[in-house]
Amino acid sequence: METVEQTSYFLNDQQMSTKELEVFQQLEGKSVYEVIRVQQSIPLFLEDHLERLKSSAASVGMPLTVSDDILWQRIYRLISLNDVENQNIKIIWNQKKEGVLLIFFTKSVYPPKESYVSGIHTSLLKLERQDPTIKLQRADYQQTVLKAREKKNAYEVLLVDQSDYVTEGSRSNLFIVKNGQLYTSPAKNVLLGIVRKKVLEICRTQGWKVIEEHLPAAQLDEIDGAFITGTGNNVLPIHTIDELVLRSTEDPIVLTLMQKFDDLVTRYIHKHTSNQFH
Repeated sequence: METVEQTSYFLNDQQMSTKELEVFQQLEGKSVYEVIRVQQSIPLFLEDHLERLKSSAASVGMPLTVSDDILWQRIYRLISLNDVENQNIKIIWNQKKEGVLLIFFTKSVYPPKESYVSGIHTSLLKLERQDPTIKLQRADYQQTVLKAREKKNAYEVLLVDQSDYVTEGSRSNLFIVKNGQLYTSPAKNVLLGIVRKKVLEICRTQGWKVIEEHLPAAQLDEIDGAFITGTGNNVLPIHTIDELVLRSTEDPIVLTLMQKFDDLVTRYIHKHTSNQFH
């Protein structure tokens, strides 16, 4: 599902027309960012995203100077102005002079429904992200993974570090099912995705232990299933990793987590529908 173009965005506290985009070419130095999925006009797990944005900003020495309440108001205002139901919204914090805060909608393409039934194709890529726990804008990284996805005709590439361990997706977190156990990479080595966080919370309520350790790429043929998590993907099963075929969409752990996460999203939307800022 591809989404509609926006008409307005926020530059600090100013509502701007998308005919005026000069500021995007004027950003200098480091920028931290956050991408939030808007579904049924509700920004999902906004509290968690803003907390991570503040953490990223503090980690690179450019603390966010705008309060959560103001950010909530601007985000809901932007959703209303652009009449958006389902699309990703992006926040960029750039400390040029006294700081530039941009909030705008991005072109968003979500996996088709059949991908959740049949699974996706992925491919391995020997690449490590610098400062993986911080969401920094990096054009070179984005170009590298985009070329790799296109070359392999893959929905996602799974990153392999210098020690030949599979760590995460280029824009997602990776979970693996092996012998009835659920594995994911250690928190200190990957970007702590918001959907990853929610999946771990679901596992705790189910009484399931999640083992945080890397899996060698050479042992992928021993796994039962796998899935990625991410803002635009939710919980998305993997059908193939290069030539390796998995039965992820038949695995009871994967199927349960997909359903439980969908239920969580439904409850979140219901809870926040009556509390929107106008």
